[in-house]
Amino acid sequence: MGYIRGEGRDQGSLFPVCLDELVPEEHLVRVIEAYVARLDLHRLGFSKARASKVGRPAYDPADLLKLYLYGYFHRIRSSRRLEAECQRNVEVMWLLGQLVPDFKTIADFRKDNGVAFQATCRAFVQFCRQVGLIGGQLVAIDGSKFQAVASRRKHLSLARLKRQQARLEAEIARYLSDLDEADRAEAGEGIDRGAVKTALEQLQARHADNLTCQVLMQAQGLEQFVIGESDAQLMRTQQGARVAYNVQSAVDDKHCLVLHHEVTRDGNDTRQLQPMAEASQAVLAQAQLTVTADAGYSNGEQFHACEEAGITAYVPLNRGINNHGKGMELFDRSIFTYDAEHDRYQCPAGQWLLLKQVRGMERIYAISGDCCACPLQSRCTNSKRRHLTRHAHESAFERMQQRLKARPDMMAKRRSIVEHPFGNLKQWIFGNGRFLLRQLGGASTEMALAVQAYNLKRAIQVLGARRLIELMA
Repeated sequence: MGYIRGEGRDQGSLFPVCLDELVPEEHLVRVIEAYVARLDLHRLGFSKARASKVGRPAYDPADLLKLYLYGYFHRIRSSRRLEAECQRNVEVMWLLGQLVPDFKTIADFRKDNGVAFQATCRAFVQFCRQVGLIGGQLVAIDGSKFQAVASRRKHLSLARLKRQQARLEAEIARYLSDLDEADRAEAGEGIDRGAVKTALEQLQARHADNLTCQVLMQAQGLEQFVIGESDAQLMRTQQGARVAYNVQSAVDDKHCLVLHHEVTRDGNDTRQLQPMAEASQAVLAQAQLTVTADAGYSNGEQFHACEEAGITAYVPLNRGINNHGKGMELFDRSIFTYDAEHDRYQCPAGQWLLLKQVRGMERIYAISGDCCACPLQSRCTNSKRRHLTRHAHESAFERMQQRLKARPDMMAKRRSIVEHPFGNLKQWIFGNGRFLLRQLGGASTEMALAVQAYNLKRAIQVLGARRLIELMA
């Protein structure tokens, strides 16, 4: 029977194929075309959104925006690869009308329009809210580390510089000792003084640079600094310490769409609950909001601020427990009874712990005497007397604990809502790679494009391409 054969490359056709016929009616590029067509690019802040009447014509920012949305949807973030797609990909040819901008034009468009990309991401969230894709009943908040462009080798810290200083001083001392030995040696039997002096000068220059770096960092109050990307920080990740940014996301529970995201420099999440919750509240335009997050967001001050803003939070408490002593667990703070009227605690033995010191957000209590004569001392403390710490917003911790007891399912809901988007962003868009743009602004630009692509994908999966195009018309 033979094989199925294609047409000859030089075979003519009576009816030439139209480019539009090669793209299905419910294809992604048609959704992107419909979405960008409804945007007011000038209002969103894109440069050259209005054509100039003089000079060489520029590329329409709408075309370049379409190209980037398509690229991030298909894990194509490099400007050189996007240029190649314009020359070989039929879908991109249809989307851009067969335009082929060079990689420099593509890269500059992303670099110069970071704020506009973030505004476009917010605009799509509002569109999803208008068409009923966002419920606003429950919002889950989480953070994840994304690697910066700079590598760990570019990271400097005062501790590391001091260790390096000690090693340099030891090497300098060794070379000076070699020079002294050469001076004492007889002619012709000594070491190469020229080579030693050259090495010594290089070490002394490195030592001077080290001291200069330390002085500059101390003058600016910096504990760490990344050469070439000062906004990045060394953070703990699942792969170890990496130079990275902490990306925060707030995800709606209805269809797991990202309501709001933020790229931060904080190494942990303890100060992110209130700003992320209030930003989500502003996006939804709701006076009341319910949010949930993991124990990394445990912060009494933030709990109190959320309550004041009409935000009901469900966050597991992350607080220290009393150390174990002599093979048994010592009394936890929950066993002590607080007397709010007199601001004091009563211990299991009936003694009163009075306020002794206020340190920041902590109030420290202790008994007037000591616990040596107490029969419960071995189960309470290993020191002469027991100290107890109460947070300034202890009542907010207590209310949080009560809410969690009433809703034990909330943590399972949190995982099902917020971990799905981050998994998609890291595996599907970034491919477990790092940012391509430097500094906080560049990372924010890339994350806005990635979140836009993720939300667009979710909307297509929920509504279908045809229905989404109809709603955008």
